[in-house]
Amino acid sequence: MTRVSPPRRRPQAAAFRGALWITLIAVVTTVVALSVQHFQTVRVLKIELEHLLEGEADALVLRYRDGDLGGLVSYIDEQTRTQRRDVVYMVADRAGRRLAGNVLVWPSGLAAEHLAITTVRVRRGGEVQSRRIEAEVRTLGPDTRLLVGHLADSRIALGRRYWMSLALSVLATAVLGLSLGWLVSRRGVRVVRAAADTGDRFLSGHLDERLKVSLRDDEFDRLAEVFNACLDEIERMVRSLRAATDGLAHDLKTPLTRIKARLELAALRGHEAPQQDILAETARDLDALLSLVNGLLVLARADATTADSFVPLDLAAVAQEAYDLYAPLAEDAGQHLLLRLSRAPARGVSSLLLHATANLIDNAIKHGSPGGQIVVATGIDGAASRLTIGDRGPGIAPDARERAVQRFSRLDESRSTPGSGLGLSLVATVARVHRGQLVLADNQPGLRAELRLPLSPDRDLRPARAPKEVTGETGRVTGTEG
Repeated sequence: MTRVSPPRRRPQAAAFRGALWITLIAVVTTVVALSVQHFQTVRVLKIELEHLLEGEADALVLRYRDGDLGGLVSYIDEQTRTQRRDVVYMVADRAGRRLAGNVLVWPSGLAAEHLAITTVRVRRGGEVQSRRIEAEVRTLGPDTRLLVGHLADSRIALGRRYWMSLALSVLATAVLGLSLGWLVSRRGVRVVRAAADTGDRFLSGHLDERLKVSLRDDEFDRLAEVFNACLDEIERMVRSLRAATDGLAHDLKTPLTRIKARLELAALRGHEAPQQDILAETARDLDALLSLVNGLLVLARADATTADSFVPLDLAAVAQEAYDLYAPLAEDAGQHLLLRLSRAPARGVSSLLLHATANLIDNAIKHGSPGGQIVVATGIDGAASRLTIGDRGPGIAPDARERAVQRFSRLDESRSTPGSGLGLSLVATVARVHRGQLVLADNQPGLRAELRLPLSPDRDLRPARAPKEVTGETGRVTGTEG
């Protein structure tokens, strides 16, 4: 069936959305900051103006009370001729006729003792102008009123400059926000796009595709490492499946061919065929097939094991149980099984660890030297609990140990020796799902197989995969795995 790809989204949509969000946040922050600054400035200026007008009005009222209206009028006229401040005055009677000051007409609607903004006609420098003022009114007597005001031009200009500055700031923030937000968002989107492209090529059969990990060691690199680890595991499973398919085909074909040949030979010979020999040989081949199928089932079960099924256990107890099962078999083979057990706590699935230990002991019995010792030992080594099985057989050459733990791998190229090639592979799989490792070493002579499991559940003893050189943001592996 042809794999149909879903319709592609616009590649820059996510980056644009990210830039818009960054811009929106920046614009809102700018507006709030400038507004707070503006209103605080206006508030301070208003308080200062109130103090100025109140002080000026109080001084004039006090001068009126200490003297008379004529003296106040003379003082105000003198102030309007000589001062350069933006303060305006007016003294008027009940009818609103001007008695003194540079305000020509009393404004309507002003209440006493309250600061208000109004428009008045003012004589300044010999010219009559219509100006906006902030004024305060005081009552001097039954027929006399006093107005003290300050030109509001500066505050009006300040407000206009604020709105102009706000508009320019928002515009500049929007441009910078979109630009910088686009650049910042593009990196995240570039990583996602690279992961998607790498995944597409991986699904197309290029199992060597990986994401590039930079030297920044940030969250994107962590994501790339986890993504690459997933691809590594998938690649391992695919290659293992291919190898298993090849090995399984060969291991199934050989006994089935022998069984078919015996049956055909028996049919040709008729009653002269040795029925017992044919049945016995066929039974042996069927046992080998059943053993192969059972091994595959155990291997599949081990592969599907998760940490949720782990329980606390002691590898010494697991080794003791395996010893009880295989001690008679070792004696029949002319070998001596020796126990050296110490406490080795771990977490795992007891049945799988028992199966792995049994495979190691069975392997040691098959390949150990006649009359030799097979030592089964447990203990603690640093941050790991270990289970070690050493024999005195021919061992495995260092360059063949990696191949020995692969599924259906046989060091006997003719595949004439008994076995399915799943023994060490099962042990390696059990070690891997328990976050441990299987270490094969020289026993001088013989083979020493060591199963190492972490003491702490948050530790991982699995060997790190050899680094792979990847070219480009997404590229193919140019190195090899270890």
